Order: sequence, then C-alpha cells, then structure tokens
Amino acid sequence: MKFKLIKFIIGLIIFLLVVIMAIFGNGNAGSTGKAKVPDKISRWRPIVQEYCKKYKCSEYVDFLLALMYQEIGETDTLDVMQSSESINLSPNTIKDPIRSIDSGVKHFKSVLDYGNSKGVDFKTIVQSYNFGSGYIDYVSSNGKKHTKELATSFSAKEASVYGWSSYGDVNYVDHVMNKVDKPVEGEHNTNIALEDTKYTDLMKVALKYEGRPYVFGGSSPAQGFDCSGIIQYAYSQVGVKLSRTAQNQFDQSTIVPSSEAKPGDLVFFTGTYDCPDYITHVGIYVGNNKMYQSGGSGLGYIDLTKPYYQEHLVGIGRINK
Repeated sequence: MKFKLIKFIIGLIIFLLVVIMAIFGNGNAGSTGKAKVPDKISRWRPIVQEYCKKYKCSEYVDFLLALMYQEIGETDTLDVMQSSESINLSPNTIKDPIRSIDSGVKHFKSVLDYGNSKGVDFKTIVQSYNFGSGYIDYVSSNGKKHTKELATSFSAKEASVYGWSSYGDVNYVDHVMNKVDKPVEGEHNTNIALEDTKYTDLMKVALKYEGRPYVFGGSSPAQGFDCSGIIQYAYSQVGVKLSRTAQNQFDQSTIVPSSEAKPGDLVFFTGTYDCPDYITHVGIYVGNNKMYQSGGSGLGYIDLTKPYYQEHLVGIGRINK
C-alpha cells in the first residue's frame, strides 16, 4: 500500500511538471513589436498578412516583415523572402514576389512548428530560417536554447561538411530582432484583454444601439454608426482611445491565436467592399464564435462561423494599450 502511494505521488509530480512546462515552456509568441522597415518592405504587409492567414501564423506578420528586410536589405531582388533555397532552388531563382512570400511564410511556419515540437526557444526558430531545421535538432540536443556559441559551432560544422569557408549568418537572430520594436521595460503585457467589468460596460454602451441601421461614416449616436464608428465610440466610453478606421484600429492591435481570443477583442476582415485599405470591416468579439457589429443588417450580433465571414476573416486582434 505504501509503495502504491509513493508511485502515485511521483506520477502526480511528473504530471504537474508536464503541465507547467506546457504552459510556460516555449513562449514562442509573435509579440515582437511592430516592424521597423522602410516603405519598400512595408508595402508587402497585406500580402504577408494574406499568407500568414493561409498558414495559420497571423501573429507573426511584423516579425516576417523584419525578416524580409534582413533577407534582401536594399537590393532589388524579386525573391523578397529569399525563399528559393527553401524549395531546393538556387538563390534568387524565384522571380515572383508573391511566390516568394508564399514559400517564405510556409517555410517559416514549418520551422516554427518543428521548433515547437522539439521544445526549443524562439531564437532557435529564427536562426533556423537562415541555417535550416538541422539547427533545431542541434540546439535540441544542446540545452534547447539558442546561443551565439551554438550558432558558431553549428556554422563551422556545416561549413566543414560542405567544404565551404563559412555557413550562414551566425548573427542572424540579432540582425532580424533589431528590426522590430522591443516591448518597453516593465510593459510586456501591453495588449492585455479587457477586464470583465470593463467588457460588461463596453457592451452596455454598444447594445444601446442594437437594431439601428448601418450608417457609412457614422461615429456618434446622433449620426448613427458604421463598423469602426461604433467600435471607437463604445471603447471611448470605457476609457480606451481608438483611431477612426478599421485599418487604423487593426494597426493599434496585436493578432492573437483564435484559441486565446477573449470577449472585448476585435475581429478584423478584408475585402468586404472596394477600399484601398487591407482591413475593411471590424467587430467586437463576444465569445463562442460570435461578434457584435455594425454591418449591412444594422447593429447586432453575427455568427463568425458563417462562410461569408470565414472567407474574409483576417484574425482577432487585442488592442495595444
């Protein structure tokens, strides 16, 4: 009996350790801040967003724009993510920027998923975009955390195998991460979900106007509301300042995985009408795959699982406060 109790306690401890590791282990989120890139790179944002949505990694858009800038610098190559080698072609073989972004995002997602499966840190995943997934195995067998020393030794090993003088960029992590804004010290959780009480107050405001018609350009009770108008107005009533348009509200938010969405987050869509902005519609996420919006049928709730909304969905964003 005593032996069985000891086995149970040991098993319980192991289980709790696994749970803790699962919760706190990798931290491989894409909250790297906004990309610090020139116009020649930022103009590709809508395309990067499209393919990040396709490969289910929307939280990494800014990171991938920074990576793109590191890959091509000031050159005029059409292989904007230097994706040719990831599909076993010679460098700069790809001559279509859209194909390059498609291949590059797909390659990053495969490296991300493999890195997460091996339990390595995000820096290892970043370096592996340059080195290849072999670096993930190398780090996984040497402490699971990227260091400059590991990158240098891996580079030397691979250069020796291929008979080259060097292999990859051992400073790739620093070069990419220096191109995104870093969180301010002491403000790492700047995109915290709304508190329950503030969300309740937010919806009290929004629901006052349920059933009213959609008014293009409307942003007040006197005018009526369009989609971003009711968002801006309702949030202002609970002390959160937002810009006027859906695109600007998107720019003030950080995309979060749908599994982590909380009531009070914003839901963003593209291509819902002819508009130069990438983001064309926005609503308030209320949980259970539903949102509150001002749309064609007026102000009210809609089901996000409907095909139309799924077709145009970009992602769920949490406001950067």
